[in-house]
Amino acid sequence: MEQKQGQNGSCFQKIVVAWILSLLGMLMYAHHLMVQPSSSELEAHQEGILNRAATSNSLLELAAAAPPVPVASVQNATLPVLPASKPHARSVEEPLRGFDNNAPRPPPREGDYEEYTEAPDILPGADNDHMHGLLGRRPDGSERIAPIPLPPGGLTPEDRKDAHRGFCFNSRVSDSLPLDRLQRDMRSAACIRKHAGYPTDLPSCSVVIVFHDESLSALLRSIHSVLNNSPPQYLKEIILIDDASQPDSLRFYKKHWQRLQDELSNHVKVLPKVRLARLKERRGLMVARMEGVWRSSAAVTVFLDSHIEATKGWLEPILSRIKEDKRHVVVPSIDSIGAEDFVYRPGGGLGVLGFSWSLGQDPYGANTGPDGTVPAKSPVMAGGLLASDTKEFLRLGGYDPEMRLYSGEEMEIGFRTWMCGGDIEYIPCSHVGHIFRTPLYWQGQVYKVPGEEISRNKLRTAEVWMDEYKSLVKFALAPLTPEVPIGDMTARRELRRKLNCKDFSWYLETVIPNLFVPRISPTTKGGALRNQALDGCFDTLGSQSQGAEIGLYPCHGQHGTQAYVQDGKGLLRVPQLGYRMCVSDEAPAIGIRACLDSDLRQKWTLDPSTMQLRSGKGNCAEASSEATNDKSPYTLKVAACRVDKMQGVDKMQEWRWS
Repeated sequence: MEQKQGQNGSCFQKIVVAWILSLLGMLMYAHHLMVQPSSSELEAHQEGILNRAATSNSLLELAAAAPPVPVASVQNATLPVLPASKPHARSVEEPLRGFDNNAPRPPPREGDYEEYTEAPDILPGADNDHMHGLLGRRPDGSERIAPIPLPPGGLTPEDRKDAHRGFCFNSRVSDSLPLDRLQRDMRSAACIRKHAGYPTDLPSCSVVIVFHDESLSALLRSIHSVLNNSPPQYLKEIILIDDASQPDSLRFYKKHWQRLQDELSNHVKVLPKVRLARLKERRGLMVARMEGVWRSSAAVTVFLDSHIEATKGWLEPILSRIKEDKRHVVVPSIDSIGAEDFVYRPGGGLGVLGFSWSLGQDPYGANTGPDGTVPAKSPVMAGGLLASDTKEFLRLGGYDPEMRLYSGEEMEIGFRTWMCGGDIEYIPCSHVGHIFRTPLYWQGQVYKVPGEEISRNKLRTAEVWMDEYKSLVKFALAPLTPEVPIGDMTARRELRRKLNCKDFSWYLETVIPNLFVPRISPTTKGGALRNQALDGCFDTLGSQSQGAEIGLYPCHGQHGTQAYVQDGKGLLRVPQLGYRMCVSDEAPAIGIRACLDSDLRQKWTLDPSTMQLRSGKGNCAEASSEATNDKSPYTLKVAACRVDKMQGVDKMQEWRWS
């Protein structure tokens, strides 16, 4: 009995100590507003209290251990923020042990460093619109980073163009909006009703946001929206990864970069649950995101872009679905935020997606049930916003570490997830707004990503996951030069073998059965059709509609508009148009038509003896050095086939695959 009483007394004493330390924290921080004690001094005070608490039985004695604090400092502390000693600087290894990690963390790189919040997990003023309290406030309640008003007369055309520089959205409008702007509830009535039925014991999540040369206001609005709309019990941390942002005189002014250094660092310190990792060397989106995953200590990792706005009720549907089955990789309903006016437009973004044979994203029919609340299977995903069980994500190999910069990763993860035992689901009751950048003022201004790097990433995906269908992608994409090698794929192929993944035929038949798959064989011919005399190639000249003419343009060797594939029936299919459109003899022109096996105009034969390209109507493709429009210096047409006994074949009718 005495022992039990002693244990009860010990428990009571621990509770009292915890209460006193909490009180001490508030008092110390109020004092901190005036005298700014060092962290070592605060720790010494706390250690002294603990030592005295070990021998004290009096609540008054414990309270007396607190240092004196001027009353005025407490009265002036309008919005006190509790101090915290880097609560999120914990090791990632402990919570992620005990599973097959196929994407282990490499040794840290020299020059990378981290910054941590000094705020508690919840600030004062928490309510349903500010779930983690009032964010980014000074002690007097004012905003630390206030909106910058637009000129009374609005922006001039030159101002607007400059505001888009480097961002491809209006950064001046972004700066003029509050970081804490509240969006209306974007959910349907059915989704709101469904919300009450989600489990309360959902897994916790780490939100990973990678940024590079981002607008500070757009980035902070992203962070604020996550904190404001995420229940504290489910949001463990927000991990920011600065992927080596650098000033650039043409794209990213030094004033913008400086804000990402000074103001961001200061703001992170007063935001709950935020940690910032700054990478010295550029990693690219995929590896930078892995830097976030490797730092994650939560059961679920959520990836978000750096120019988004989470809305009310966005998180619970995601976590609930992953709780049901850890093999789900889920994506929210990605709504559109205007690049010019920043108006949130629900339903104007991305949902269920398929793909084209150039590995671009295509809309795909979604079945979300009679009330629009049922998760829908998605063959691939947009890539910018997704969530996965952390251990399962690493077990499946994370992001391909050999992919560079960005693009192609969404296809690779999509194929791998489905083929290796998981699935991708679109969650219609989770809404996140996304600023879709516009090239209206600046072309190619956002990221310096050569087209070859994008092709490289996509070709890696095709080589590892698409089996014999990879040739369809190769015809559609620009070939790589020796200066841009595709990289070693041994590890990814071994990963596929280790995970016992299904083949791509299974994926096509089971996951995306409505995708048109052209006839292919080992003897399928494809590439550019080149006229040797003019060094001109068949070219769609950007046309994509039925009835448009195909022209002749100087050969550029990049496939795209100059790529064609001849199937087993003799049809010349156009990869850029999904292989559904074919080259047709529309004498005297050569045009684009929907492919039809029975149409003789679409059947072509390259005569190996004369190298003439003959249509089923008996005409030959012919090049001409006379320009008939401003799109090309040459003309392409069909004419009577000519073979002169003395002169041989007319050089304007000779064609070769290249």
